[in-house]
Amino acid sequence: MKSNSNLITVRRKRRVAWIVMSAIIMVSILFMAGTIHGRFNFKYETVEIDYDSLPAILDGFTIIHVSDLHLNSFDRHKKRLKMVIDSINSYNADIIVNTGDFVTILWDEMKPYMDILSELKARYGVYAIPGNHDTGLYSGEYNQDNYHEHLKIIGDMLRYSGYIYLEDSSAFINIDTLTISMTGVATYGRVPHLYYGNIEKARKDTEGGDFNILLTHDPNHWVKDVRYRHDINLTLSGHTHGMQIGILLPGFKLSPASLLYPAWSGLYGKNNNYLYVNRGLGTIGMPARIGMPPAITIIKLKNH
Repeated sequence: MKSNSNLITVRRKRRVAWIVMSAIIMVSILFMAGTIHGRFNFKYETVEIDYDSLPAILDGFTIIHVSDLHLNSFDRHKKRLKMVIDSINSYNADIIVNTGDFVTILWDEMKPYMDILSELKARYGVYAIPGNHDTGLYSGEYNQDNYHEHLKIIGDMLRYSGYIYLEDSSAFINIDTLTISMTGVATYGRVPHLYYGNIEKARKDTEGGDFNILLTHDPNHWVKDVRYRHDINLTLSGHTHGMQIGILLPGFKLSPASLLYPAWSGLYGKNNNYLYVNRGLGTIGMPARIGMPPAITIIKLKNH
């Protein structure tokens, strides 16, 4: 009897060991695939957003939305980023927007990529805002008293590269007699304690806009403060990366990002006030994307 008991125990231990080993092998395979292929498996996703009373001249207006480059994740892979930039330009977009986190730690990560960043072109301009990483928060060299010193460097570098940099400010696009307002706010802090720039200050003098776009890095900003407003038609965000792991299928998506972000990837909203969340191009933390590919979003405005 004792012998049979020992035999059963040995078998159970072997079964558990086999399950653990299989799980380790599976995770290793997924991680390798995410590192070698997944993080560079760029997906171009076209989204049409219908508006009830979109001015006719904006029907078909094209916005290319990218986010979260985390440029140091392209170290030794500059050619891949160059390929993405060239493909974006081939769409001849009306505007291109980048919703922040150009760097992970410090502004000097941008230096090797200035020539590539400057190649982006769009009919009515290339717009950018800072993300929370762009404040230098994670470098250990900055604090809440000098965030803006780091943001100034980031902003100067982007302006030099031809971007229209919006840090709690707005710009305007005039098409015939129509005006589009582009508002951008900065994002500060660490997850989950993020806070945002002054949206009212940023939107000062934009009341006459025929179509109003807000760029804000963290989609929770829209969830908390923007989704019930009538003076903003489209908000563009990034930040979540879809946690770089999950499942994306037609009609079904799943990611641990949903635990922190009610809106974490794709289109949300209604009644002419929409949010689009881009999953980003770069990586942070693990240099891999497992089932959650980097994204370039081609947004087309449509008159419903």
